[in-house]
Amino acid sequence: MSSDGIRPLLRRISGAVSGGRVYNLSEEAAHKLFSMLLAGEGTDAQIAMFLATMRVKGTTAEELVGAARAARARLQFPSLPPRCVVVATSRHGKRHSPPMVLASAAAAAAAGIPVLLQSAPSLIGGGVTPGEVWQRMVGPLLGDAQHSEKLLAEHGLACWQPTLADSGWQRLQRIEDETGIRGVPDVVTKLLIPDGCEVLAAALPGPVLGMAGDALESLGHRHALVVQGVEGSADLSVVETTRGLRLIDGVKAPVRIHPADYALFEDSEPRAQHEDPLEAASIATFQALLASPGPESCAASLGAALMISLAEPDVEFASCFGRAVDALESGSAMRLFKSLSA
Repeated sequence: MSSDGIRPLLRRISGAVSGGRVYNLSEEAAHKLFSMLLAGEGTDAQIAMFLATMRVKGTTAEELVGAARAARARLQFPSLPPRCVVVATSRHGKRHSPPMVLASAAAAAAAGIPVLLQSAPSLIGGGVTPGEVWQRMVGPLLGDAQHSEKLLAEHGLACWQPTLADSGWQRLQRIEDETGIRGVPDVVTKLLIPDGCEVLAAALPGPVLGMAGDALESLGHRHALVVQGVEGSADLSVVETTRGLRLIDGVKAPVRIHPADYALFEDSEPRAQHEDPLEAASIATFQALLASPGPESCAASLGAALMISLAEPDVEFASCFGRAVDALESGSAMRLFKSLSA
């Protein structure tokens, strides 16, 4: 595992932790570095240094674009049906409330918008991810593009883990787990999506919306939504205003979604109703798909409306929300979901 090519690139950014001058990597340099890491070059210590340095320094849009392009070049992505929305998640997961993305995706698919969930099991010490809920309720989480294409064609909904198809990711994710640093690899996994697709991505709180929008635009995505949902997920809050950014044909605009605007007046986010977090997530997903009164179905409706509005940007969000509610209350979302594991 040669480290000669990696050392000068690490030296350039090491000022972030050594107290020296801080430099960012160009897109080309980030592409080169990430390509080498995914190819198995460098030592574990160098990767840990890279994770720590980037965490302290902060990541630029250019660095994310370069890393994402290097990673995408190693993967085969599913061919997507028209109007398909890709929901890109990370391994961070949710620790305090169940993830509702799977229920939202089922409602959106039942409303006529195909959805591809991109997910993975959580970081060690992280929360529950949509991919883990899929494994519990539907079936294995695979990295097979053709399998995802089949599910999308038959059901309008699929979930896959693209990093499974690239052995280079296993070492990066192992070191992420061992160090406990949520770093560039975890962020880049949210960008492992088909070129030019319509994407809904989650972002942690903080001044990162603009950077995320710039990265997605540079990667060729014309329609995208980045939301700072509950615990940094794609789940919209049913209690507070959710902030986000919408990208449409090169134009970026802020997004603010207020639950009260849609007659939602819940006093809490979806609750964990079991001591096992994954079982709690399964219970919450079923409650949402059954349209049971409470924050679970409200969260699923808002999330589905967001996916529908991404696929149909000219339609008012209130109309998208109404279609999502209809998909849940009519039982069509539940029927679609059950067909996945039939």
